[in-house]
Amino acid sequence: MNIENKTEIPTDPQAEQAIGENKAETSNKSKGPSRTRIFMQDSLRKIGFALFFFLIGALVVGIALYLPTQTKLKTAQSEVDRLQPIESDYLVLTENYAIIQARTDLYKTLSDTSMLNIALVNNEPNRINQYIRYVEEDLNNLSIPNFPDLSSSLIDQFSEVTSITTSNRTKAIDKLGDFQSDLLLAADNLE
Repeated sequence: MNIENKTEIPTDPQAEQAIGENKAETSNKSKGPSRTRIFMQDSLRKIGFALFFFLIGALVVGIALYLPTQTKLKTAQSEVDRLQPIESDYLVLTENYAIIQARTDLYKTLSDTSMLNIALVNNEPNRINQYIRYVEEDLNNLSIPNFPDLSSSLIDQFSEVTSITTSNRTKAIDKLGDFQSDLLLAADNLE
């Protein structure tokens, strides 16, 4: 006699699904930490490689930008070293030019003053007025780098001459002679 002990399991679909889920969770729990560990290791390895290649790329870009810039900097520094003596020579020449220009302006003013003196001696009112304007123009354009107040002093002195040219020619000629002496002295002092 063969009696089999059969237990009937209810065939409820929800029960079967719950049993299947329990089996899946049990199998996932036993495999879970190793899968997570493998995923983390793969992720860390990928991040490590990404950082490594990023650093290599940054190093290559840095070197590619640094070396030409360093070469340009050295070239620019040598150019600056070459131009420094030229700059100092230029400054000296600029100062000399300003002195020569001031001396030229003083001599031009002196020339116009001499012509004014001749016009005063000959009593030629038109020429006197003309040379007064020339001398005033010269004095307004006069710039003496070593003596900045000299221009205004000469303008004041010439104003005294022009104020008496019509009223007292003899005194104007004397004052004009003093003015010419001051112009010569100023030209001689420019060195």
